[in-house]
Amino acid sequence: NTSSPSDAQKAPATIPSPCMGVCQIDRDTKFCLGCWRTMAEIAHWSRYDDVQRVAVLEELRQRQTAAGVNRRRETKRRQA
Repeated sequence: NTSSPSDAQKAPATIPSPCMGVCQIDRDTKFCLGCWRTMAEIAHWSRYDDVQRVAVLEELRQRQTAAGVNRRRETKRRQA
């Protein structure tokens, strides 16, 4: 059988969410102020496999670079 594995048969994703616990969407950019994800990326994260998650993380780095930001906003959650 050469069919691709179903979603239920895929290996579980192991890359954790980049959520910072800020969860505020910038009105202009439509990106979260903490993790730089879009609403769609946030909503779908739990369904993404690791390949998709790595692609989103790379996109986040590119967004930050384009905005002149070299890291995500510091939060109490990250300081611990």
